[in-house]
Amino acid sequence: MSAAICSVAAILLAVAGLLLYFEVWLPAKQIRDALARLAQRDFSRSPLPSTPGLFQGPLRDVRRISEVLQQFDRQIADEGFSLRAILSSMVEGVLIADRSQRIRLVNEALTNLLGLHESPLNRPVIEIFRKHDLQHALEAALADGSPQQIEISIEVPDPSGAYQARHFDIHIAGLMPRPQSRPTAALVVLHDVTSLRELEAARREFLANVSHEFRTPLAIINGYLETLMDGAINDPGMAEKSLVAMNKNSRRLALLIDDLLSISRLEDRSHLLECHPVDLHEILGQVIEQLEPNITSRQAEIHIDWPADARPAEADGRRIEQVYANLLGNALRYSDVASPVIKITARRAGEEILICFSDNGPGIPLGDQPHIFERFYRVHKDRSRDAGGTGLGLSIVKGVALAHGGRVSLESTPGKGAAFTVCLPRLQSPETRLPASPR
Repeated sequence: MSAAICSVAAILLAVAGLLLYFEVWLPAKQIRDALARLAQRDFSRSPLPSTPGLFQGPLRDVRRISEVLQQFDRQIADEGFSLRAILSSMVEGVLIADRSQRIRLVNEALTNLLGLHESPLNRPVIEIFRKHDLQHALEAALADGSPQQIEISIEVPDPSGAYQARHFDIHIAGLMPRPQSRPTAALVVLHDVTSLRELEAARREFLANVSHEFRTPLAIINGYLETLMDGAINDPGMAEKSLVAMNKNSRRLALLIDDLLSISRLEDRSHLLECHPVDLHEILGQVIEQLEPNITSRQAEIHIDWPADARPAEADGRRIEQVYANLLGNALRYSDVASPVIKITARRAGEEILICFSDNGPGIPLGDQPHIFERFYRVHKDRSRDAGGTGLGLSIVKGVALAHGGRVSLESTPGKGAAFTVCLPRLQSPETRLPASPR
């Protein structure tokens, strides 16, 4: 009897143990393991099984929490990817600063714009930019969330190690977790407006130069007109002097207008070059014939070395004529020797033709050489105006060369003359072969 009771008791204990294991210990372990995984931000495991019993409710709640956290994790990952994609694709520099004005997020564009070699994360904004205007605007945006806009200029290192001034238009906005709440951070967006500011400065300088260039001959013409009106017209000598001066300055105005129109047309992409097969050497002969009076008056010697394989090319003959006329005219105009010697050589280099105009004049000072192709730039300003130059000739040469897909360069040793080399492609692209728009 006692043995049977013991057997029954053992069976009951085994059943109770199994029930305790499956109904209490195993679900509790599953819940504990699931909570441990969630605490470690591991949301990738499959949901807990649906098991009836004492822990059915807690298991269902933990399973639901796991599913919700998985959804949040996927949403955060998707939003993070979208944010990174947006920031990396932006050309504007972007940073987010916290209330202590420390940088918490930046995009790659900002590090490139500022030439930063180290990450600016967790560093104060003032340490990176060193501009108190930006600091004050950031403080204002963090104080009440009001948007701020300023413009700053900072020195940024370039790849060569030198520093150059860059201009940034900066927009700042407070980031508020809820409407009407205090900003917890600020979004700063930097627009690089350096090119725009340089264009504005170039436009102002161009207008000032054009005004000055027009004002000088007009003032001379008006002066002589007033002299004639005051009675000098009855003085044959003074009248002749006045007319000669007025004619000289009116021709100077006409040259200036022609050169300005040439530059304008070269910059207008709607006016394509009229490129046709031409003989580059033959065009030079026409220019020399036109300048023959100047060549003779200066007693200049012109030596030409132009092989046959460097003569045919596809180019706009009128524009090439301008290049020759300006380079040859400058060599004649600014030479300070009694009998200038001008050498014109050409050679073919692969699919390019190199044309060089060299002289035995005074050369160009080293400090002026980087600016020699700029508009209205003159090495000797007073002497250039007296010689009748407009200061636009070399700009036109450069513009014509670039329009043809070529280039122009200068080699000069002060006191030993100058050599201008124009490089032109033998063949043009199909677009430049199209006829230009009517002028």
